[in-house]
Amino acid sequence: MRRIFWLVVLITILTGGGAKAQIDTDRMSIIGRNALYFEDYILAIQYFNQIITAKPFLSEPYYFRAVGKYNLDDLKGAEQDVDKALELNPYYVDAYNLRGIVRQKLGKSRDAISDFNRGLNIDPGNINLIVNLGNSYITSKDYDKAIKAYTEALKISPTLVSAVLNRGHAKVAAKDTLGGLEDFTRAISMNPYIPDGYSNRAVVYYLQGQFDKSLHDLDKAIELRPEEARFYLNRGIIRYQLDDLRGTVEDFDRVIELEPRNAMAYSNRGILRAQIGDTNRAVEDFSRVLALNPADLLTLYYRALLLTEIGDFRQALADFNIIAANYPDFAPVFFNRSHVKQMLGDTRGAELDYGTAVKLELARREQSDKPADESSLLASSSRNSREEAKSDNTRKATRRESDTDIRNYDKVAVLDDFGTEQQEEMGTNPLRGRIQNRNIIIDMEQVFGITIFPGDTLVHRLRYFNIDLDAFNRQRLINRSLQIANVEKEVGRELAAEIFTQINTISTQIDKVHGTEKEGLLIIRGALYKSVLNLNNALEDYNRVLDENPHNYLALFNRAYVRFKMVELVRSVEAEIPEPQQPLRIGTLGARTPTAASDTERRILDYDLISRDLERVLELNPNFAFAHFNLGMVQASQRNFNEAVTHFSNAIEIMPNFAEAWFNRGLTRIFLEEDVAGTLDLSKAGELGIFKAYNVIKRYGVGPSGMMDEEE
Repeated sequence: MRRIFWLVVLITILTGGGAKAQIDTDRMSIIGRNALYFEDYILAIQYFNQIITAKPFLSEPYYFRAVGKYNLDDLKGAEQDVDKALELNPYYVDAYNLRGIVRQKLGKSRDAISDFNRGLNIDPGNINLIVNLGNSYITSKDYDKAIKAYTEALKISPTLVSAVLNRGHAKVAAKDTLGGLEDFTRAISMNPYIPDGYSNRAVVYYLQGQFDKSLHDLDKAIELRPEEARFYLNRGIIRYQLDDLRGTVEDFDRVIELEPRNAMAYSNRGILRAQIGDTNRAVEDFSRVLALNPADLLTLYYRALLLTEIGDFRQALADFNIIAANYPDFAPVFFNRSHVKQMLGDTRGAELDYGTAVKLELARREQSDKPADESSLLASSSRNSREEAKSDNTRKATRRESDTDIRNYDKVAVLDDFGTEQQEEMGTNPLRGRIQNRNIIIDMEQVFGITIFPGDTLVHRLRYFNIDLDAFNRQRLINRSLQIANVEKEVGRELAAEIFTQINTISTQIDKVHGTEKEGLLIIRGALYKSVLNLNNALEDYNRVLDENPHNYLALFNRAYVRFKMVELVRSVEAEIPEPQQPLRIGTLGARTPTAASDTERRILDYDLISRDLERVLELNPNFAFAHFNLGMVQASQRNFNEAVTHFSNAIEIMPNFAEAWFNRGLTRIFLEEDVAGTLDLSKAGELGIFKAYNVIKRYGVGPSGMMDEEE
């Protein structure tokens, strides 16, 4: 029921103020700060990376990079960078402000309060520090200190609307509803063109049962910000209280239009459809909810009841089984499952469930000392119980979004705190804005190989360099260079024709040359065969090289690469029916288990051959980080995750800026439930240009409130 304004002051982004360095780093700093201003956080981080590499003794680049990471929800990475900024300059007030905000979001309230106070010791009149200190006190439920902080801020800046709004939240949380109402009204009078005052005052009116006034304020908030989905969600709840079911459904429809993945809107619309007897469409809505959030057991239970009504007993039984496993003390589920089993002809199972339901109900009666009979048991599990008693004789019963009480399955849900915290907005550029909120497929970075046609990455990063491959390219055996990459360009018709022409040309040359030149042409032809997916011919070319020169580690490396691709190809052919995507389907971490013993034996043999080649590569060149990376991928494919982490770590030790190794190690650590270490690895990967790392951090890493004070 509060909205906290986290104020990261970026005035210095536009004005500068750091020590002047050489013109190139100066210019990069300006470009990076402009990128922050225009919410191009990925690009900004890349520029500040370059400045930090050139001038690691400057504090500002660390601070601005932390701002970028913060806006991408990489809180642990932001905290690390701002720590460094303060280590270099312990009087950097904005850095204390940012670190306090980051720590507050990490759930470390005491540390956040300490940072804000340390900043205030340096700059006692800093409005942003005072307001954010008040925010921390709200989170710590110390509402009196929060109110005092906001009042102090208003003495310095009487027109600061955010302080008035936040003080209103603190007053409402402290049960001073009238005081909160007064502050929200004051905020509206100070600036009637921002919707937050209206939306927050609407919540207070709702709590007071003044639904008409609440509706009026939300109408105004929507008028000012018509694309804000939570306003429609809240207005739908108010219209529900006013018995305007048509208007309620319209608002929930609008939420779904604005946010097609909003599970709560589907759930509420399904509940309303069920109430008016539109059972089939209610089931459709509940099924959408469960597709978005399979852990929503209240919706699952309601769907089971509706499926029973329409006669889909098998699916209803599957739903009831899950509910019974999660709520073994809830008598109605056993009573309803008994009925379903009876309809499916399982008389024995029906009797057992009915007996369980009766025992549970008797135990409940003994504890509560309240009479109950079979009719009350029926009523508690049927749709006739949907119309709940109104609280205070004015408000229909609702439930909070986070409510897990199975008895509240048929109540319309209300956003926790009425969604009064500002939600993130999504941009349109694939690398601009808050990319951590995008719905992307999470997969490990794939194995590396030597290719003639490396694929493009969205973020410009320098190609990886190897001195021996560079020497190979200097021979100029063809007019293209070989490069180490883990993404290859898709070969279209025109490029394929060019590749086959080049293969024919090289084939005629191979028979005329000997020694090093022949080895080189075979390696090139093998890479060309790989590009057009002629893996057997590619493998044969690398075998020919190694028959002549067993010490050619580049050929060994690419033979292992081709063998790995062969294994992947066989696996994809075997997987006739794709498995459902799991919450953390991390590429080879979720590898399909072979169905036959012969498949398993062959797969182990294939991986043994790959590992043998890569280990031989490391014997010939112990500092070839890509061999360690690929060995890590082989181990991950075999579900040897700890060994995979070891190899990724070896790759990072050899090549500290190996972005893909940081990403895969982070992903594997998250999979192993080493959340803090995994989050820091992913932060480094994002810093080095793998932008999808921020999406993984947002979904699975240590994020907002992910670490409490006592866990530090």
